[in-house]
Amino acid sequence: SGGAVLINELMYHPSSENNLEEYIELQNTGPTNVSQAGWKFTKGIQFTFTNASIPAGGYLVVAADVTVFAGKYPSVTNVVGGWTGQLSNSGEEDASGSRVDSVTYADEGDWAQRQRRPRDIYGHRGWIWYAGHDGNGRSLELIAPGADDDCGQNWGSSSVTNGTPGQANSIAQTNVAPFILDVQHLPPVPRSIDTVLVAARLSDEHSSNVSASVYWRLDGAAGFTATAMFDDGLHDDGTAG
Repeated sequence: SGGAVLINELMYHPSSENNLEEYIELQNTGPTNVSQAGWKFTKGIQFTFTNASIPAGGYLVVAADVTVFAGKYPSVTNVVGGWTGQLSNSGEEDASGSRVDSVTYADEGDWAQRQRRPRDIYGHRGWIWYAGHDGNGRSLELIAPGADDDCGQNWGSSSVTNGTPGQANSIAQTNVAPFILDVQHLPPVPRSIDTVLVAARLSDEHSSNVSASVYWRLDGAAGFTATAMFDDGLHDDGTAG
């Protein structure tokens, strides 16, 4: 079983613009060693593992070009590679093995920060997306391995230049606030006589003792009312749990 193996770090847009410096790091979060023999990357890049394995709690770097990688990271020895294709600079989905893990990443939205752009020749300052991992010398690192790794809120730019291939991520945390995803309310434009359903999906590294409340008020009211949200399958909240 490879269910404990996660895509943990991506160098998808090196500052050098040299695609051969790209790498993907896998982490084995489980208690036993995992063999990657016969596993494949099938989207974005193409690579088949031969006799690689990841020890319990360990890491394995998959490099676009092993020789180029060794020249830039000479101290990192837990590396395999030599893939075909390249990682997209604007985002894509990558998968390892038989859907052992799948990660969608991007250089905008939840994977980036909104910043004011420098003034242009007309004196305007609009807003742009900025991501240190998008050609600015950093890698894209997973924050909490126990939470949803397909959530942009769970990824961030490495705090060190060129990332941390082959070792723990520089921004890794063992306890993060629950990620609040897919918030919606129905009906989309409620009338004053409608009952309003508010739904959201929470992702956390802890599978129990996670709760949520929605704070609401009528337009013009001074204070908010707190209402507990349900996850029991009995309040239009989908399947319990």
